[in-house]
Amino acid sequence: MKEYPVLPFAARELRWQRTRAFMRDKELDCLLVFGLKGRERYEGYLANEVLDGVVVFFADRDPIHLTWTHHRYTRRLAENMREVRFWIDDVRVGPFGRGVVQALTEEGLTSSRVGVVGLTGSSAGEMEGLITYMMWDYVLKNLPQAEFADVSLDFAQTMLPKTPQELELVRFAAQAAEEACQTMLEITRPGIREAEIYAAVVEVLHRNSCATTYPHIIMSVGADDPGWAPPYWTYAGGPSRTVRPGDLVQAEIMSCYGGFEAQVQMSVAIEPVPSVLHKLHDVARGCYDAGLQALRPGATFLDLARAMSEPLLAAGHYNMTPLVHSLAPAAFAGHIALNPGQIPGQDTRRVFRTIEPITDLELVPGMAFAFEPNACTGQHRVNIGGTVVVGESGPEEFNAVPCRMHVVP
Repeated sequence: MKEYPVLPFAARELRWQRTRAFMRDKELDCLLVFGLKGRERYEGYLANEVLDGVVVFFADRDPIHLTWTHHRYTRRLAENMREVRFWIDDVRVGPFGRGVVQALTEEGLTSSRVGVVGLTGSSAGEMEGLITYMMWDYVLKNLPQAEFADVSLDFAQTMLPKTPQELELVRFAAQAAEEACQTMLEITRPGIREAEIYAAVVEVLHRNSCATTYPHIIMSVGADDPGWAPPYWTYAGGPSRTVRPGDLVQAEIMSCYGGFEAQVQMSVAIEPVPSVLHKLHDVARGCYDAGLQALRPGATFLDLARAMSEPLLAAGHYNMTPLVHSLAPAAFAGHIALNPGQIPGQDTRRVFRTIEPITDLELVPGMAFAFEPNACTGQHRVNIGGTVVVGESGPEEFNAVPCRMHVVP
């Protein structure tokens, strides 16, 4: 029978101790950790549970978990949930602004220094944070004496080094993604519909008790498709694309287990394969190998990002997405759009520029990263890679199948 690892209750104490040390270092009396509908679900780090809400975390008492509706909480009452030991007992339902104000007022913290996670961001699609104006306006108006400090990226950085127990969950997510890649390789042939590939990948993940994080599954079909987004039909409807000879089918698979995300970039080329795709693959693999050489304790994330970009720049190509970014959370990303002038489709309404990493950090054992080197020229793009962890003396690769382009008849 397959074993499904979970975090022991003792992990709560370790995380809470780490968070209180963070608060002392930042001179915070309270910490507001917003999860809401955000991609990273930061509240889950302190609650081991996601209620689409906010954790109000105190320096000297147990936290409060705010949620927006009763049915996010009442699932705890089922008979088959009785054995679960939940991390936070005090769960409250209602508007988040009012809940925050009430919680701080009860604890006499209306004139305190309060850290906030969620005001700013750097994860995909959340560059400007995830806290709504109406909610935050209510908090500011009703706590005029409080001092609020945005600590979003600082808190994200404290989450990056993972314990051996946490890494087991990352590994589980990565292995489920590996299995999904193998399934994709086996079924991708001329005549298969894109929707069938998508469904097979998702089925493998769900069968392994894994969910997907936004944008769930990105898929590209065609040797001349440089886009990188969920399939068009997942929103607009209509039939999905059908794989044809000479196509390249690619997928970015976001596998999440126990609150930990792993990512893989699977590429399957159908014969006859255009020679340009083989050349782009070689460049992408060169970026991957350069990353393995650079991923060492004591190096910096910027060192890693620059090392992975060198083969791409030497070949004179561009990239659409970062060559590397952190995982759990995906808050630290490498360079985006190197050689942006080459990106097709430019006109006066579109402005492309290279986006530099917004911050740097020292690499330490236990940090997980998505290696996702993509090499592009014209309308051709090849993307490969998987989940890699900083080990004590070097990198530890959690994936193998997606780390090269596969060719099938």
